[in-house]
Amino acid sequence: MTRKYEALVIFSDAVRDDDLEKALGRFADELQKLGATIEGTEAVGRRTFARTIDKRDSALYGKVRFDAEPAAIAPMRVRFRLYEDTLRIRFTTRNLRIEAAKAKDDARRAAFQAKLAEKAAAAAAAAEAEAAAAAEAPAPEAGV
Repeated sequence: MTRKYEALVIFSDAVRDDDLEKALGRFADELQKLGATIEGTEAVGRRTFARTIDKRDSALYGKVRFDAEPAAIAPMRVRFRLYEDTLRIRFTTRNLRIEAAKAKDDARRAAFQAKLAEKAAAAAAAAEAEAAAAAEAPAPEAGV
């Protein structure tokens, strides 16, 4: 039975900011070779550490979401420890209920933002129509 996992990868200084996507792609390819099914990758970017790690203050972060057998995680950890461009790797199981709740909340927020944009457009159209009506109205005549 496969489970859904997320790997948070902290890359060392060997990986440059421009090459983060390529490094995540290589990491995902290695996961596939070890039997995982990749759902997606996300380049998080450079983050500063709370404490120094191996005399470093910051590093590049990336996330990979994948499906794998639970027994395959231990060999993945061993394999990725040997890579010079990875500083740390953390594998976590994903909670599908939390992800579903977040997706539902994101959809609700998007609907609310669309409703606000619709109201703003309607108000702008009404103001424009009022301004056009005021421009067409005859000017009051000067009193005789």
